[in-house]
Amino acid sequence: MKTFCLAIAVWHSIKVRHNTIRKYCIVAAIVSALVSFSSTEIEARPEILKLEINNQTHLTYRRYVSDNPRGLILYLHGISSHSGWYIQSGEIFAENGYTVYAPDRRGSGMNDYERGHLQDYLDLIADMDAFIARMRADFPGLPIYIFGLSWGGKQALLYDSLRPNEFAGVILSCPGIKPKIDLSLWNKLKVLLYFWRRREVQPEIKIPISDASLFTDNVRWQNWIEQDPYTLRRATARFYWESHQMDKVLKREVRDGQSPVLLQLAGRDEIVNNKKTQKFIDKLVGKRGKRDVEVLMYEDARHTLEFEDNLPEVMRDILEWLDRHNRW
Repeated sequence: MKTFCLAIAVWHSIKVRHNTIRKYCIVAAIVSALVSFSSTEIEARPEILKLEINNQTHLTYRRYVSDNPRGLILYLHGISSHSGWYIQSGEIFAENGYTVYAPDRRGSGMNDYERGHLQDYLDLIADMDAFIARMRADFPGLPIYIFGLSWGGKQALLYDSLRPNEFAGVILSCPGIKPKIDLSLWNKLKVLLYFWRRREVQPEIKIPISDASLFTDNVRWQNWIEQDPYTLRRATARFYWESHQMDKVLKREVRDGQSPVLLQLAGRDEIVNNKKTQKFIDKLVGKRGKRDVEVLMYEDARHTLEFEDNLPEVMRDILEWLDRHNRW
């Protein structure tokens, strides 16, 4: 109810200040989508499907189909989260003309096989290739955008750099490019040791952002995260090694990207270093790469904007940015 009231207030303020039909419709759809959610639980409203990768791996994903799509969004979650965290925004995108494909990363969410493990970051690249192919087959001709949150932001920016002509735009929500929180020195040594010895059995290391209060101040959402059986709590040493390799490749390849970028940051984020993140984006994407970059800061928000009271404002900003860059 609190979120609904805020959405109504935002809607009213936009009506008074701007008086434009498009913004009116966007926020009305956001209000409608937010009201559809119970104050005590999340219902699994999207389609839950599986995609076969290389004739052997099956990855679960959520799909939100718009009645009249103008674009497609590949939606990538964070290191601990999964596609089920982002049902509200998925519904809002679909209500506003964007069909969403939100996969659970291999080893996370509803994908039980080798939970918390990543043998090679190139496997993620192959997974995204497969999802892009699926999206193009399902909706030929529509522009595709990639949306990465937290650790998924690093994954999204890396993929855009390796596939520079694939996307109409890149949206980064508090991306895990320059984190404040990292593994302890002991755990880093453990990762290095197990990579050097190349052991088949990998130790599992606790993900250092396990405290639900790091994601949001909202107690209801904190409780939901703590009780969620699909949230990832631990990852293998190999996963962390491959994540580090992604950092190195991203720093080297990011200038090859061509797509416009929307960077959203939370002013009270304790997971992401906003200053270093913005500097990285400005230096390697905005200036050297001469890319169109827009940065939005939500001063009072915590890391996961999906769980914040200003979600209507966040979604309105994304939808307006999409409309400006959509040539469909």
